[in-house]
Amino acid sequence: MLDYGGVQVKKFLLVILAIMTISTVIGGKYHWNQKVSAIQGKVDETKEGSNESSVEKSNSNENQKVEREREKDRLIKLDKVNFLPKELQPVFQEAIEERRPVHLLITGSSSTSQEEGAWPDLLERQLVETIGNSLIQVTIKEIDGKTSQEVVKENIYKNMVKMKPDILLLEPFLLYDNGEIKMSERLKNISKIITNFKKANPDMIILLQPSNPIYGATYYPNEENDLERYAKQNNYIYLDHWKGWPDYNKKEIEELLTEENVPNEKGNETWAEYLKEYFIRDVGVE
Repeated sequence: MLDYGGVQVKKFLLVILAIMTISTVIGGKYHWNQKVSAIQGKVDETKEGSNESSVEKSNSNENQKVEREREKDRLIKLDKVNFLPKELQPVFQEAIEERRPVHLLITGSSSTSQEEGAWPDLLERQLVETIGNSLIQVTIKEIDGKTSQEVVKENIYKNMVKMKPDILLLEPFLLYDNGEIKMSERLKNISKIITNFKKANPDMIILLQPSNPIYGATYYPNEENDLERYAKQNNYIYLDHWKGWPDYNKKEIEELLTEENVPNEKGNETWAEYLKEYFIRDVGVE
């Protein structure tokens, strides 16, 4: 005789057991997957961190290389500066630290020509060739056909003031003013020009020089002496390039001048040579 109730209980128990088994398997798989995912996440994080670390290390090495190159370049430039005139070295040293060139502005009358082959052009070429265009930038401004009085009254120099050069090499219209304006007035004009430049850049270095000498002059040499005294009284650097020219009392000097009494090719070379010796006579750079 079958025990129907017992069979039913067994079936029920078997169903329960099957459900529990399936649940256990599914739960175990889910737990395993979670564990694997967690481990994989940590591995990925480790790899990512390692990659980031490698990138950071690479960037750091590159930055160090750049800094080493900059320091090397700085020391090379400072070495060149050591051979320049003592009074000019501080402005070059400051510019090197600021990673910029020194700005030299050359200006004056028609004796300070902007033409190729004139002494300003020859000087610029020599400076760039010797110490490099990363160390110096030269601007040449010729003011032709104007007295110092006209330059001041017409504010011709004002645009140059805005450039704020580090060094001003000024040939203050000494020859063009000759016979036109008395020396005391000329010196006042020079002072006004320089004062405006100094307001724009108080640390600017002033280099004064006369115009070219001319043959047989009587009053002009005295005016040149007055300009030199003015420069010394105001602590400006005076570049007496007349010392490099033939005696102005000898006709030989005419071989260096045009009919208009401005330097010809030979005169420009003579003038430029004197200035080269001032700026770079001791530079030991090949």
